[in-house]
Amino acid sequence: MLIPNKNIVIKRLEKTGSKWLSDFRKFSDDDIIMKSHEKEWCLAELYDHVMRVARTYQIPNFRKALNGGEKKRPKNIPGYVVFNINYLPERKIKMEDFPSNIVTDFTPVIRGKEELIVDFTELLVGVMRVINETDHHKLRKKKHNHPFFGYISALEWIALVEIHLRHHEQQRQRIMNHLNI
Repeated sequence: MLIPNKNIVIKRLEKTGSKWLSDFRKFSDDDIIMKSHEKEWCLAELYDHVMRVARTYQIPNFRKALNGGEKKRPKNIPGYVVFNINYLPERKIKMEDFPSNIVTDFTPVIRGKEELIVDFTELLVGVMRVINETDHHKLRKKKHNHPFFGYISALEWIALVEIHLRHHEQQRQRIMNHLNI
């Protein structure tokens, strides 16, 4: 299944983002900082992480794609699987495998519940606004290289915000199960 247009990306982001937001609202301030293990993230860190990645990596690379040329280079096989088939292989990615500057940008901090709710909401609204305001042709034709997926379009770069949420869904479920919610 191809990402046919920006409306599909928006619908996926609305659905996944709304679920994450409504679930998060159910937790207390104490719940969101509880960890099941010392080396595991708590919910506050997980939510902060996905926002950090969106703001420091996915959105800037979306802009680079828009400002770049129309690349003829394709996605690679993992890129095809994720974007064209909409399949997310289960893959544990370790932060220490990334360059130090990316680790710094992606490493979460614990913030308060209300601050995270406001920030997460602003991120979702902002991403949807950017998609709506950008010409569909540019979204599909302008590309920028991704280290795992090859040359992906601006639309695919912005779709990564929602895909990243789905990538962390099992982790989020484990944390919520630990909290018995």
